[in-house]
Amino acid sequence: MTTDKAASGYYGPKAYDSGHLPQQKRPAPGANPALPWFNRKADRKLPWGHTEDVVPQIIRRRNRPEVLRQFEKNPTPFGDLQSHQRIDHECYRAANAALRTRILLFINAFGNPVIIGFVAIPMLFTLGVYYYDKPASVGHLNYLADWAYFAAWVFGPLIACNLIPTALFKLFPRQLIKPDKGPLWELNRRTGLVTVFHYDKKGAWGKTGQPEEESAPFYEFDAYTSNELIHGGGVVHTLYLAHRYRNILIPIGTLIGKTNPEECYALWDMFQNFMDTSRPLPDIPLWEEHRANDPVTAEHDRRTNRPPRYWRDMANHTWKEKNDEMALQVLRLNTPGRLDIMRNSWAHSPRTRRQRKASAE
Repeated sequence: MTTDKAASGYYGPKAYDSGHLPQQKRPAPGANPALPWFNRKADRKLPWGHTEDVVPQIIRRRNRPEVLRQFEKNPTPFGDLQSHQRIDHECYRAANAALRTRILLFINAFGNPVIIGFVAIPMLFTLGVYYYDKPASVGHLNYLADWAYFAAWVFGPLIACNLIPTALFKLFPRQLIKPDKGPLWELNRRTGLVTVFHYDKKGAWGKTGQPEEESAPFYEFDAYTSNELIHGGGVVHTLYLAHRYRNILIPIGTLIGKTNPEECYALWDMFQNFMDTSRPLPDIPLWEEHRANDPVTAEHDRRTNRPPRYWRDMANHTWKEKNDEMALQVLRLNTPGRLDIMRNSWAHSPRTRRQRKASAE
């Protein structure tokens, strides 16, 4: 899907256009300083281009229509709290919460109803099995009381992990819900630049309180999936961007966590589509409210008569169907088998051939 640029002066000279890639220096094999030496053989480099309109599952779940409608009713749930994160038609800027907030969220995750249900199912099965094997001298109430005592020690801490952080967040939101010192990285569609923010106490951050910024064009980065063995012999993957010529490494996979390779492929496609100024913004709930502010996207929506609230007014059952369809589309991704369009932009440097000596006549 491509569109004509609606405003030639809107995007910067280094904006990414998948149809017009600038000539670049051919990278030397194994010479990328951003790649850790112990991962160069294990990590997989992903090709550029030939993307699909896909989004990772966790991003779809966080931005489903019902959540967007709730946010419209209460756009400032924590008052005037300022966050360093920014997601709009111009950039995707990632930032963490403060350490105290992350610790409480980590504890709260253990009290997730899914985890409690996962623990409860085998316990109920065991309860039923041992019930038939219990001694005849043990009464029903005594048997259930013993199991209730055991269940209290198992489920009590899990329930506390859910209730205590939730209560603390509601009672002391301004003290506990805090942003970190600043943003981590940014992908800017309008300028085409990728920026990393450094917080060195001995550098500019320690002297002025302002982070050092390191920027480079998006098309100079390559995406890699890492492989990590986990307990039980399984393998999980994450995605990061590595600059082709400089020591810049961005773990963008932290947005979706350690997961299967297809989710990493979907994240790489999503960001390529977001940065590609030859096409509209990805048509997902995350960017719907910003579509009218991007000229290429606004022109595309005008020509196709796209409803401005297509996702936000969608019924929950319709969203579930759309979400299931995309989940299957993500599982079918075969990104490593695609042709890499970035190779066509590398400057060709032919080898010099030795000239044969002319034979004496």
